[in-house]
Amino acid sequence: MPTEQELRLLLEIPSETLSVEYKSWLALSDNAGRANLAKAAIAIANEGGGIIVLGMREDTTEGGALSSQRRPAGLSRYSLDEINAAISRYAEPSFHCGLMFAIHPGSGQEHAFVIVPGGTTVPVMSRRGCEGVIAAQRCYVRKPGPRSEEPFTAEEWRGVMERCLNARRENMLDAIRLIVQGRGTPVPQVDPDQPFNDFRARARERWNTIVADLPAQDPARMPLGNYELSFELVGVVPAQGLAQLRSRLEEARRIKHTGWGPFVALNRQALQPRAVDGQIEAWLGPDVDRFNRDSAHSDFWRAAPAGLLYLRRGYDEDSVERIQPGTLLDVTMPIWRVGEAMLFASRFAQQFQPENSEIVVTCRYTGLQARRLGAVEPGRYFSVDRICHDSEVDLAARATATEMNDNLVEILHPMLAPLYERFEFFELPLALVRTETERMRQNRF
Repeated sequence: MPTEQELRLLLEIPSETLSVEYKSWLALSDNAGRANLAKAAIAIANEGGGIIVLGMREDTTEGGALSSQRRPAGLSRYSLDEINAAISRYAEPSFHCGLMFAIHPGSGQEHAFVIVPGGTTVPVMSRRGCEGVIAAQRCYVRKPGPRSEEPFTAEEWRGVMERCLNARRENMLDAIRLIVQGRGTPVPQVDPDQPFNDFRARARERWNTIVADLPAQDPARMPLGNYELSFELVGVVPAQGLAQLRSRLEEARRIKHTGWGPFVALNRQALQPRAVDGQIEAWLGPDVDRFNRDSAHSDFWRAAPAGLLYLRRGYDEDSVERIQPGTLLDVTMPIWRVGEAMLFASRFAQQFQPENSEIVVTCRYTGLQARRLGAVEPGRYFSVDRICHDSEVDLAARATATEMNDNLVEILHPMLAPLYERFEFFELPLALVRTETERMRQNRF
């Protein structure tokens, strides 16, 4: 599930995307309200999952910007059963959504968030209609705008069917893994070439430059540590300019597995991706009066036309209110964060020629010393914590774009094992990687 900080960011910096839809408060006691919610949920489920934010509407006095809306006096707080009953009334096959709440940092109003899962193996259809809202026996998808409509073109249908086929393929691969019960295949030794090393070095230099004027303990500096992920598409034909590169990044971003995925692109002017030094760059750290600004949401990333990607991000664990910052590494978080980034890189690579190019991935974790390996969710997995006595670790892997998608568990496990070993020789269970990867791919965040 998304964190409370991520939900607040959706309120503070509202940005409708293919996986996030904003709606006014809906009366789920009548058919129009239920149908409105169900149509949005069906479209987002067919898009691969996402979030519906309730209680936000366009303010005409602010140029159409989304603003917080007080819940009507006659409308009671939504319940999970009420949300799923509304969706089940119209969706076929039915699916179960999550429900969360968060306070808008400016207005002080509570808003509801419907967490729509992905991973459906067949297109979700509408089982019945409601005049003026939804038609019976229709498939709805998210389209640029963004809006929820029926798919009409071959390309729109291709996206729906590909997501369903990928979900089926992953289910099949999981079944094969359970039968074989083999351990992860060792990843070949990785020796990054000089252009890739130079790209990473320049990205680090650029980040050091843009944070140089910030106070030493500013969260955007990630003073307690961070992780870096870098990708190289080996031997591909470069993108023809930054416009094409941007389009390929947007296409790879269409599928989302968590509430704050890799290479985030926000619409707020100060945070938008921009052209810098012949590359596309985004920094989410500028002080723009963000509520609860933290290192986990102050990403810095770069992308080069030659098929090179770099991402730097702080630890989610350092932004959990009940946990002392700098003291924990959650046992599941590297699996989710590195795994989701690998899937992004695989989709990104498939838009280049050759489509099934090799991908080199490197990862560096810093600020590990004295952190304990545990769990953000109390009681999950661990009863005995393990401490890290190293300050950092470098990891690497190499696989084709297809392998990175189809055999993610087998690539992740040996790559991440050295990270976990730093915590008093903890042996990363293959079953843990398999379970958490499956949860991530099914959007069960």
